[in-house]
Amino acid sequence: MRIDLLRTPAPPNEVAFLRYEARRPRGVTLVAGHGYSSSKHNLDALCAFLAGHGFTVYSLDFPGHKLGASGGRLGGVDDCIAAMSAVVGVARSREQAGPVYVMGHSMGAMTAIFSAALDPQLAGVIAIATGYGRPSAIAAMQRAGVADFRSAYVDGVTLPELLVDVDARYAQLLPRLAGRPCLYVSAGADGMVSPASVAELYTHAPEPKTLAAIHGDHTYAAEHARGEVLAWLNALHPR
Repeated sequence: MRIDLLRTPAPPNEVAFLRYEARRPRGVTLVAGHGYSSSKHNLDALCAFLAGHGFTVYSLDFPGHKLGASGGRLGGVDDCIAAMSAVVGVARSREQAGPVYVMGHSMGAMTAIFSAALDPQLAGVIAIATGYGRPSAIAAMQRAGVADFRSAYVDGVTLPELLVDVDARYAQLLPRLAGRPCLYVSAGADGMVSPASVAELYTHAPEPKTLAAIHGDHTYAAEHARGEVLAWLNALHPR
């Protein structure tokens, strides 16, 4: 399998991303985003697996994430959307034909939902371990003594700052996904985003939609979701 490290402007930042070349291409492309404080490395097992099954995948590092290669600073949700949208633009220009989906884990899944809502040409969404009601859950964790949410790993906003008013944004943007397939995945041992939170997001989301449950924790949810993601994509794009 061939993997290329590329960069593209995403004002006010520059974004680094990997392109996983599909083995026996099926003409379907995915753009993937990782969670808060992480990097594209966290999605490697999923992205490489999907590339091995014929899907071309672009996996980006969000700005300000010190484990990644993008640099810059994360100012908020709009910077996340700008980064993913910039990579979507590169994917469209390079692949030239076929549907493009957005996919993500946690913060990256939230970004994928918002990016697709704002771009009606995106074919659909795969959202792993992200949910509705996150600000209240984060506040409860803070009261219990969880204070920084790995903010030292990010140059920019903290996770609580990032999620301010996010449910209001969901309420505004989720209806725009109507008519496009979306997969929502929860992890049974997820201590950051509960299955109930994912289920609530699923309830608010329009059709067509699929809810899948996997074993595992928050950090490795994307890796453990490989089978569910592939089955969902195969149903939409059989060989």
